[in-house]
Amino acid sequence: MMLPNVYNYGTLFAFSGLDGENEHNNDFCGVTMPTPVTIRFDSKTPVSLHCAVQSAQMNTVLSDMIESDELLLLFADKHTVLGRSSARVSVFAEGIEAKPLDGAAVIFADGFAYALLTDGERFAFCRKATAKEAIAAAKEKIAQDLDALRQKKLSYYAQKPPCPRRDYERLYYKCLSVNKVNVYSPQDGIDCRFTTPDRLPHRHMWLWDSMFHAMAFVRYDPQMAKDSIRAVLQCQKEDGFLPHLMKSRTDTSSITQPQVVAWAALEVYRTTGDRTFLAECAEKIAAFLLWFPTHRDKNGNGLLEWKTDFSNVRCRCDESGMDNSPRFDTTETLEAIDSSSFFVHDCRCMAEIFRVLENEAQAERFDALAERTAQKVNELLWDEAVGAYCDRTLSGKLTGVLTCCSFLPLFAGICDEEKAAKLVELLQDETKFAVPLPVPSISRDHPDFGTDMWRGGVWLNFNYFIMRGLQRYGYGDLARKLREKTLQTVERYFAQTGVIFEFYDALDRDVPWHLERKGAQPAVPDYRVRYHSIADFNWSACFTLLMLLDEPDTERSDA
Repeated sequence: MMLPNVYNYGTLFAFSGLDGENEHNNDFCGVTMPTPVTIRFDSKTPVSLHCAVQSAQMNTVLSDMIESDELLLLFADKHTVLGRSSARVSVFAEGIEAKPLDGAAVIFADGFAYALLTDGERFAFCRKATAKEAIAAAKEKIAQDLDALRQKKLSYYAQKPPCPRRDYERLYYKCLSVNKVNVYSPQDGIDCRFTTPDRLPHRHMWLWDSMFHAMAFVRYDPQMAKDSIRAVLQCQKEDGFLPHLMKSRTDTSSITQPQVVAWAALEVYRTTGDRTFLAECAEKIAAFLLWFPTHRDKNGNGLLEWKTDFSNVRCRCDESGMDNSPRFDTTETLEAIDSSSFFVHDCRCMAEIFRVLENEAQAERFDALAERTAQKVNELLWDEAVGAYCDRTLSGKLTGVLTCCSFLPLFAGICDEEKAAKLVELLQDETKFAVPLPVPSISRDHPDFGTDMWRGGVWLNFNYFIMRGLQRYGYGDLARKLREKTLQTVERYFAQTGVIFEFYDALDRDVPWHLERKGAQPAVPDYRVRYHSIADFNWSACFTLLMLLDEPDTERSDA
């Protein structure tokens, strides 16, 4: 079992909700810093645990255990890090001096006490509400059997299905590690475990992210996959609306996100055969899908729009999940190719769910919704001049802006063979989408093409959608090439940096730390200074995992 072993800035380090209780709103979560070995535990005032080892060469770097010949560092519970080190261990915070108390070094910050207790090579680092509690917990835990804890951490991975490809084995286990760390235990009114895009800096639960997490988890932990979906559905409003951001069961955002919930639930069923789970969530998912024609089709023509904030130049359409895409640089509301395509795909998944549940009337209802919307996409969103699908203003003008969304009708099975062939031709055009690392979020010849998130960056979810669409229409060879190029790139940057990134450079020139993210990055990556391409990003790990596990077929009818 070849586990990840690259130490660098950006690896999340925290106690997983898969192992027991942790805290969402008072998270004791760290991130590895470049100086080996330093874990910065971030809150308003970051507090760092430093081990003065001589080498950054590690044997294992996981989300809750770091090990070298000189050091063992692991999370024992939600507020305790244990370890042993042949080098000095210390705790520090900028502008705050550690105080010696009852044999421990204690830092007070943001309403917590951080206590470091050492005993020879062994140490315990605890965060509690008071110094007395933190020191007592450290004294209780420091004698714990570290080798037994280490073996427990390793057994989690040993019990998972083995990586199907030896050349990607460390990356495979890195994906499992990222999935694991980004799980919270039941709390905040949510009575099951739930997931987050990244414990730092995003922290909360998000709609389509959780569905992507479920599709990866179902391959090796079906119960966690079901919980990822259940948690989101517990935040549903009476009219069927699902918020895109959920800080708790009741503290949620006022916008939604793309329609992938039925797909995720169906993928869980296809893997587990659990009809009871489908019956539990079918009506809730159906209500969410039916919310869209009522609330996101202003002119009633069967095409869907996103809610857009024209006053926010950096994030005009958070609801689409493509918040700063040039698609939304217009001042007009768009009939959106992505919303309509995702809707078609999810309605078809919803119809299949109802057929499994032997509810033919509902199945026919969602088949009809999918067919009506698909016809409108072909009738009103196909731009013959560019040979692709584009957004359309409510006044009836096609925008002509080519993005990765232009290929979603392949994924949703909307286009005929002729249109599919034109999209494949576009995908292979070196002036547009056939870049060193496909598929860019906007066409290479767009004047705003660059590295800034959805203004040129490459996102693994869309590469997966497009791969599935190519499979559907019989372009298996092209799907395999896209899969291999994506995996090779993720692996290369993982080997260099130790992390899996939120998005990548379409021209494959820059390490993702240095890509723009709504602005230029500082020379040294630090999300506390400016959000960079997020490290240990959960859906990127999920789609990497799915690409590793799924060998593209020549043709696939259920994509």
